[in-house]
Amino acid sequence: MELRFNINQAIETELYYGLYTIYILGGHHVKTNPDFFMQIENITTDEDIELTEKWPKARDFKNGKKAVKFYEFQINEYGKFKITAHNYEDIIIKDSILEVFDLFPFSILNRLNSVILGRSQKSKNINEIEILIH
Repeated sequence: MELRFNINQAIETELYYGLYTIYILGGHHVKTNPDFFMQIENITTDEDIELTEKWPKARDFKNGKKAVKFYEFQINEYGKFKITAHNYEDIIIKDSILEVFDLFPFSILNRLNSVILGRSQKSKNINEIEILIH
C-alpha cells in the first residue's frame, strides 16, 4: 500500500497491520525546523501513533523522485487514520546531498557541481513537496 500526498494536505485513510515508512519527496537534502512533526491519529480512538525518526536519514528514489526516509511507524490493528504534517512552512528541500557539506572546500565543489550539472541550489516550493507512506 502506498499513500502519496502534498505536505500541506491532511488525509484520512485506512491502514492495515504492518510497518510503514514515511518519505519526504522532492530532493536529497531536507532541513526542517525543530518543531516539524508528522501526526497519525486513529480517528476512532483519538490515539496518536508513535513515530520513530530515522537517523541517519537514508536517501533513495521513490516513484521517480528523490526521497529522504524520515519516519517509521507500526500499525498494530486495522483502523481509519488522519495523517497530517505540522510546522512544515519553513522546510528546506534541495536536490543535492552536497548541500550538507557547506564547508569552504566543499562549497566550491558544490557550486561547480551546480553549474556544470545544472543542479539547482534553490529550495523547493511548498507545493512541490510530497509525503510518501510506503
